[in-house]
Amino acid sequence: MRVLIVAGFLGSMALSGNTFGQYEKVYYNDTTFETDNYKVEIDNIVALPKEVKFRMTITNKTNDWVLYNSEESKIEVGGKSLDAKDKYILIAPHDSKKKVMRAVGANLNDARSFNFVCEGFYKVTLKDAVVTPEFRLPASNNEFIAGNFKITLANTLKETGRTDVKFKVTYNGEGLAFISPAKISVKMPDGNLYATSRSKADIITLKKGETESMSASWERMEGGAKMDMQLVEMLIHFEGVLQESTQVKIDKVVIPLRWNDAMTKGKK
Repeated sequence: MRVLIVAGFLGSMALSGNTFGQYEKVYYNDTTFETDNYKVEIDNIVALPKEVKFRMTITNKTNDWVLYNSEESKIEVGGKSLDAKDKYILIAPHDSKKKVMRAVGANLNDARSFNFVCEGFYKVTLKDAVVTPEFRLPASNNEFIAGNFKITLANTLKETGRTDVKFKVTYNGEGLAFISPAKISVKMPDGNLYATSRSKADIITLKKGETESMSASWERMEGGAKMDMQLVEMLIHFEGVLQESTQVKIDKVVIPLRWNDAMTKGKK
């Protein structure tokens, strides 16, 4: 695996055995590192007596999703290992996301260097979409099973000028499921499929046993009584909406960080 690390002057990157303690806040040099799969920019690094925190900007360089489970990362400082617990984040292909990392301990402003063990990156590959049945409105059955997904109708509004539907989705498979509400469509009596008006709905991810809501809406349609949504049967389609995935762990990277002498003294 190719890893590129770019930083301000890092000097010797071994953990310092010396402690100073004369600064309430100790500032560190920004750092950038890059692998074949992702790039991470670390800035705003500061050590306080009981906390180390910094901002990460993660860029996904692949055509797959990248998952970062920060609970697997840790900070090594002063001979101790501190967990950096936080929620996982997903980065879409060729996209970037920011997150703030924090770890707590004691006398963390004494050290002048630490290692960030950046672990918990996974390449996530989506499987083919799950085949689903049509869902009729008005509903004769409020629930159906498709593969490892259970879909339950939670709420509906069906009027001439507008139709809104809300479903609960429960995932019972392994790994991570992806739900794409923006791909929901409806088949009308004219035989055509009409996309939901919620075309910018975010993708939802679920782990085994989790449940989330997804919604779709349609505005008034041309065609008179034959297309009156309050009067006619509507067939909701879920092609491409439900997908499972596989995850492959990416090698960890150990990033050495060193204090910024001038910045720390200048802000004292």
